[in-house]
Amino acid sequence: MTDGLSPPVPGRFPGAARLAGSLRAQRRMWTEAVFLWLRRPLPSAGYARGLGEGRRFALRRGSWMGVLVPMVVFSQLVDVLVAQGVVQVAATGGLRIALHVLLLFVSLWAVVWAVSLRSTTRHVDHVLGAHALTLAIGVRQVCRLPLAVIASVRPIDHRAARGHADWHDVHALKPRDVTLLTALDKPTLLIELKAGAVGAWYARDGVARPLRRWIAVYVDEPAAMAAALALV
Repeated sequence: MTDGLSPPVPGRFPGAARLAGSLRAQRRMWTEAVFLWLRRPLPSAGYARGLGEGRRFALRRGSWMGVLVPMVVFSQLVDVLVAQGVVQVAATGGLRIALHVLLLFVSLWAVVWAVSLRSTTRHVDHVLGAHALTLAIGVRQVCRLPLAVIASVRPIDHRAARGHADWHDVHALKPRDVTLLTALDKPTLLIELKAGAVGAWYARDGVARPLRRWIAVYVDEPAAMAAALALV
C-alpha cells in the first residue's frame, strides 16, 4: 500500500495484490461518500495532506467532474424505474425480489461511485515539492516523479486536433508510449521523462504499474504547472 510518498512494495502474488487494492478502493469509495453526507472530515482531505508540502495544482474544473453526479443521479432515476418495471412484469416469486434488490444496489453503487469520485478528485491536488512532483488522481492513482527525471513539460492543445486525429497525433505519440493519469476528463499536460527515470513510480490502488516515457495528466491550469516546472 502506498501513502503517496513511498513506492509500493512488489508482492509475491500480483493477482492477490490487485484484488486487495480493488477492495481498498471500494472501502475508500463508500467511506468518502458516507462521510460527505454526514458532513464529517473527509478521508480524501487527510490523504491530500499526506502527499507532502509544496505548490498545489487543482483538478476541480474538469467538464466531466462538473456534471458527473447530476448525470448519474438522473440516469439512475430513469433506468431504475424502467428496470424495476420490467422485473415486476417478467419475474416472479423469490427471483423478482432478488432482482429488485440487486437493481437497487447497483443504482446506489453508481451514485456512490460518482459522488466519491468527484469529491476525492476535488480535494486531492497535484503537489510540486522541492525535489519531486506528485501527481494524484483522487485516492486511487498516484505518480511520484523526482524533478531530476523530468525532461520536458508541455500543455496539450486539444483544439489542434482535426478530423479523426486526437491529441496523440498532435504530439506525434502512440497511446502505448503514454501513461494516462486521469479520471474522466481529457489530459491537459504532457510530461516527458528522461531515459531510465530513476526513482519515478506509478501506482493504482496501491499496486505498482508500468510507467512509460510520456505521462499525460489532467490539471486545471496546465500552463501554470508547466511554467512552475520550468523554473525548478
